[in-house]
Amino acid sequence: MDKLLPKYLFVALTLFLTLPACISDMEIDVQTPEREVVVTCLFSPQGNWKLTLAKTKTLQENEDTYINNALVKITTETGEEVTLNYSGERGIYSSNTRPEMDKTYRLNIHIPGHKEITAESRIPNIVNATVPDFDIKWIKYLYPNNLMDYDVFPLQVNFGETVQDARFLFRSYYFDPNEGYKRYMLTMDSLEKLKKAGLPENAYLELAELADQWVVNQSIFDHILFKLVFFEDFDLKQRLSYLLYQDLKQKTVSAREYEAFGRSVCFGNDYWLNNVSYDVMTTIGEAENVTHAKLLYANANLKYSMDKNQKRDEEFWLEVIQGSKEYVDYYHSYILQVSQRINPYSEPVMVQSNINNATGIFAGYHRQMIHLFNY
Repeated sequence: MDKLLPKYLFVALTLFLTLPACISDMEIDVQTPEREVVVTCLFSPQGNWKLTLAKTKTLQENEDTYINNALVKITTETGEEVTLNYSGERGIYSSNTRPEMDKTYRLNIHIPGHKEITAESRIPNIVNATVPDFDIKWIKYLYPNNLMDYDVFPLQVNFGETVQDARFLFRSYYFDPNEGYKRYMLTMDSLEKLKKAGLPENAYLELAELADQWVVNQSIFDHILFKLVFFEDFDLKQRLSYLLYQDLKQKTVSAREYEAFGRSVCFGNDYWLNNVSYDVMTTIGEAENVTHAKLLYANANLKYSMDKNQKRDEEFWLEVIQGSKEYVDYYHSYILQVSQRINPYSEPVMVQSNINNATGIFAGYHRQMIHLFNY
């Protein structure tokens, strides 16, 4: 037996050394999936018609591919027709007209070499929501989806009537008058100066999409520099940041634009309201025959300031969105998909689409912004 052991070891070693020679490369033909057309159009009576056409992209791609040769028309059930013309940039088709409430709109898109794309939606009849007088009484709320405590106070939204088919979204906001009216612009000439000073190509391309446009928050420029300029090159970042803000144009506007509001936290406090997954900022509800909605409004900075008796000089608002079925289903599935990305064991979530022969969303809604108080 002792004599056989070295023999077996020799045979095993020989097999181990010769087996890799039996391995050969195999060519696998991986099919590239055909790109789909993506339609994005969320419309309301508070804005002109605007639609974006693009194509799907892979995870490795950063740049979007837009479609600029489509014929886009929208018609009502009574035969009224609106043509959306290409704006010349980023796949945007628009019109100077606005959609109206309680009309069903049908979308028709013709792209050369592609099947006709269609969709249908409407803006529901507006319910005028109001918030009656209330006292701010802070309570602790344990959100079961993330097991975190929040300082909240309850408030109620009245609809003034019985809503037979209720589909609503609620969000809390704050507005800082010291910053909310300011707008910023990075000109193309200034961007070229940054490029000559060492701005990397990827950061240049991303900033170019914002060039010559007034934006609400100047931190968007910092975000791009922080994300795309080499992390270890601190001196380059500092130099580029200095040059950027030296040339950044500024102006003040007189209106509160939607993008200038800051998001806060809002929870449902009624049987027909809920927050989706880990999202704490959007409360969604669908029900029949309801007259009001009970919410829990939260803002950690406000709670801290009230405890310290320190005025913030800010406005606090509630957004009430009444949406079509397509609109509510879209946001519900979108929030769920984004939330599930942090869970490697979750199944993929498909975002709601009501587009025929393409993907995307065509949905109507109406927004109300209710001013609650200043502090």
